[in-house]
Amino acid sequence: MVGAGDTTQAGRDRASLIDLDLTGLARALWGSRVWIIVPTLLALALSFAAVSLTAPTYRSEARILVENGESSFTRPESDRSGGTDRAAVDQEAVLSQVQLILSRDVAKAVAQKLDLARKPEFDPALRSFNPVKQVMIFLGLAENPMRMTAEERVLRSYFEKLTAYQVDKSRIIAIQFDTQDPALAAEAANMVAAQFIEAQQANKRSQTRNASQWLSGEVDGLRRKVEEAEGRVESFRARANLFVGTNNTSLTAQQLAEVNSQIAAARAQQSDAQTRARLLRDFLRSGRPVESGEIVNSEIIRRLNEQRAAVLAQLAEQSSTLGPRHPRIAELQAQRVNLDGQVRSEAEKLVRVLENDARFAGARVEALQQNLDQVKRQAGNASEQEVQLRVLEREAKSLRDQLETLLARYRDATARDTLASLPADARVISRALVSNVPAFPKKLPTILIVTLGTLILAITVVATLALLMGTPPADAATGADHAEDAVAPARTAPGEIVAPPLAASAEDPDFPEAVTPATPESIAALAELLDPGAGAAGGRRTLVVATRDGLAATGVALALGRELAAAGRRVVMIDLDGDEALLSHVVGFQAAGLSDFAAGSAGFGDIIHTDPQSPAHIVPAGMMGSPAADMAAFAVEALSHGYDAIVLSAGILPAGAAAFDDLVALAGDAVVVSEGEVGDPGVQGVYERLTGAGLRPVVVMLATDEEMAAA
Repeated sequence: MVGAGDTTQAGRDRASLIDLDLTGLARALWGSRVWIIVPTLLALALSFAAVSLTAPTYRSEARILVENGESSFTRPESDRSGGTDRAAVDQEAVLSQVQLILSRDVAKAVAQKLDLARKPEFDPALRSFNPVKQVMIFLGLAENPMRMTAEERVLRSYFEKLTAYQVDKSRIIAIQFDTQDPALAAEAANMVAAQFIEAQQANKRSQTRNASQWLSGEVDGLRRKVEEAEGRVESFRARANLFVGTNNTSLTAQQLAEVNSQIAAARAQQSDAQTRARLLRDFLRSGRPVESGEIVNSEIIRRLNEQRAAVLAQLAEQSSTLGPRHPRIAELQAQRVNLDGQVRSEAEKLVRVLENDARFAGARVEALQQNLDQVKRQAGNASEQEVQLRVLEREAKSLRDQLETLLARYRDATARDTLASLPADARVISRALVSNVPAFPKKLPTILIVTLGTLILAITVVATLALLMGTPPADAATGADHAEDAVAPARTAPGEIVAPPLAASAEDPDFPEAVTPATPESIAALAELLDPGAGAAGGRRTLVVATRDGLAATGVALALGRELAAAGRRVVMIDLDGDEALLSHVVGFQAAGLSDFAAGSAGFGDIIHTDPQSPAHIVPAGMMGSPAADMAAFAVEALSHGYDAIVLSAGILPAGAAAFDDLVALAGDAVVVSEGEVGDPGVQGVYERLTGAGLRPVVVMLATDEEMAAA
C-alpha cells in the first residue's frame, strides 16, 4: 500500500513528463548570460535614444452626438401631422456618419481652410533632404512622394493623422487628430467636426431644392390632368342628362320621389271619397237621419233643417189647439214632408259628388302611375350612364387628392428651402482642446516593451539552442543498437564486469539470442544491455512477457525498471496486464490507471505514480479492466518523450493475432520469462513470434524460485 507521503511524492514527480531538464536548462541559460544581457542592454539604449530623438506628436479629440436635429418648427408638415417624431438613429446610420467624416470632400475642405498644403508636416516635398529616405526610394523600398500631386500628398498625410470612430454602445463619434503642433491638432479636430455638420446641412439644402424643383413640375402636370378629368365628368353629365338637384340628388331620383308622393296622395283621396259616399248612401237607404260632416256642413241642408225645425215648432204649437185633420195641421205636415224630401235630395247630391271625386282621384292615380312608369324607364336608362359617371368622378377625385398632397409638400419644401440654416442630424458635444502631453512616443512604456521583448527573445533563442545542442552524441545513441547483437555481461559486484551467465546453444540457430536464469545478477546484466543512455531520444521500449505465469514476468519487469532507475535513468513501468494487474498492486489496487484515463475519470498526470522503492514511475492498468489498444499506444508514445526507458509488463503473451500485433507494436525489444526448461517448445514458439514481429534483441530468462518469491 502507498501512504500519504508517497501520494504527495507522486504528485511532485508528475512534472517528469515534460521533455525538458529544468536544471540543465537553467545551467545553460546561466552559461549564456552574456548573450542575454548584452542584447537586452543594447535594446534599452537604442529604445531610449529612439524615443528621445523622435519628434513628439500631440492629439486632440472632439466628439459629436448623432441625433435627429429636427424640431416642431423645422420638421416637415407630413411629420408634424403624424404627431410622432422620426425614428431614432440606428447603429448603421452612426457608422455611415463616421464614413462621411472620413470622406475626401470633408478632407479637401478642411485642408483648404487650414492651408495644410503649406505645412511640411503634411507635404513631404516641403521637408528637408533625407538621405536614408532617398536611398530607400532608389532601392524601391519606399514610395516616391514626388510622383503624386500636391493634393494627394496632403490628403495622404491628413488621413494618416485623422481617426474617427463610434464610441461603444452610443451614438457618439470621436474625432481625433494627431500633429506635431498641439494648437493645430485641436483646431483641425474642431474644423473636421464643423465641416462635417456643414456638409450635412448642405446635403439637406440640396435635397430640399431638388425636391422643390421636382414637385413643381409634378404639380403643373397633375393640375392639367385634374382639369381634364373634371372636364370629362361635366361633359359626360351634360350628354347623359345626369344633372344634380338639391341635396346632391339626381333629377331622375327627385322625379321618382315626387311622382310616388303624388300617387300616394291621389290614392288616399280616392279611398276617402269612396268610403264617405258609401256610408252616406247606406244612411239614405236605411232611412236613418244623416249626421255626417258633409251633411251638417252643407249650407242648403242647414237652411232646410232650420225651416223644418220652424215647421215642427208651428206644428206642435197648432196641434195643441187644432185637431189632426185641421187644414193648418195638414199644411204644416205637408211642409215637413217636403222639407224632408229636399234634405234627402241634397244628401243624394252630396253622395254623387263624393262618388265623382272618387272617380276623379282614381283617374289621377292611373295618370300618375303612367308617369311613374315612364320615369322608371328613364331611371333605368340612366343607371348605366351614372356608373360611367361615377368612374370618371372617382378618377377626377383621385387626381385632385394627389394634387393637394403634392401641393402641400411643395409648399413645405419651398418654405424649408428659404431657411437660412437647416438643422443637421448631429451636434458637437465636446470641442477639442489644446493638449501639451505628447500622445506619441510613450517613452517609458516603449522602453519597457522593447527591453522586455528583447530579453524574452534572447532567453528563447538561448534555450532553443541549448535544447538542440543537448542531443546525445552519435556513439551514445547508437551504442544500444550495437548492444543488440552483443552478449549481455553480468555484473556480480559494483564496478566489476565478468562474463555473462548465459546459457546459449550454438548448435541451434533458431535458439534465443540469450538464455539465462532470472537472478539479480542476470537482471543487472540485462539492465546494462538495455540501458538507453542518458538523454536518449525517444525512450527505449522493452516488452516483458511470460509463457505460463504472469507473476514471474511482473517480478522481472519490476526488477529491470528499478535497476535502470538506480543507474540514473528516467524509467516508467506500464502495466498492460488488465486481467491480473500484478504490477499495479505495487502502488495500490485503487490507484488510477490507463483504463480510468481512457474513460475520462482521471487526467494523464493522475495515472503516473512513484515506485515506493525506487525513483522509477509506475502507470497501473486501472480499475476499469484492460486498457484499449489505441489508448495504450497513445500513453506509450506520450511517455516516450519524457523518459529514457519504458518497461511494458504484459503478463502472458496473447494468443490472438490482433492483440499480439497491437502489443508488439508498442516495443522495440523484449524479455521472455519462462518457468520451463531451456528446450521447452513453448519458449521456442514465443521467441519465434517476437523475433518475427521485428523485436531486437529478444532475451529469454528462466524464472527461479528465488525470483518467484521476490515477485
